[in-house]
Amino acid sequence: MDDCYETKLAEFAEGKRLGRLTRAVPRSREGRCDACGSSLPRTLFGLKDGVSGRHYFVGQNCLAWLMVNGMIARARYRDWATNAYRLEMELRRNGNADAHEAMGGAPVRVDAQAQCSAASSLRRTVFVVERGGEYRARVRLSDGQRSVSARAGEPCWRSEWTPLDGGVLLERVWRPRRALGACVLRAHREALSLWRASADPRSE
Repeated sequence: MDDCYETKLAEFAEGKRLGRLTRAVPRSREGRCDACGSSLPRTLFGLKDGVSGRHYFVGQNCLAWLMVNGMIARARYRDWATNAYRLEMELRRNGNADAHEAMGGAPVRVDAQAQCSAASSLRRTVFVVERGGEYRARVRLSDGQRSVSARAGEPCWRSEWTPLDGGVLLERVWRPRRALGACVLRAHREALSLWRASADPRSE
């Protein structure tokens, strides 16, 4: 379950420049965490993608994982999450980009069927092993005609500063979940880069 959860969050953050919005919002009846798809969180935290201008809303656990793994910028947007959530929900219910444009974001194609069909035909296979205190991931991308793969590794032990008696102490801590997510994300990014390069005629 952990590897599926980490992979899902890594794929959610892929290709986005995420920053936090001001404050949190109570989840609506039809709302879900955009990162993992769970309907359990009662409170959602707003994120804005600097690439597309779209807004996303995630639970506290997913927010913490994304922040620990460096997928959310430290600086916050001044946008209020309450306003963004209301307009984003309207956009999703109506399938209308006008509500999104009113927030000042970039126009979003909600009917990009060609892009969705192309993305859905790409199959991802992820292999992860833990050996000697290190996670190693191999990600393979294939569409039935061509395939690429990439590898990455990440140690479970890392050095962190921890508070101690009014000061700080640098010590080694065990972070297996962080290592798992980091190696899968790096391997996935490298595989995507290889995939795009192999599809570009200029790279031949």
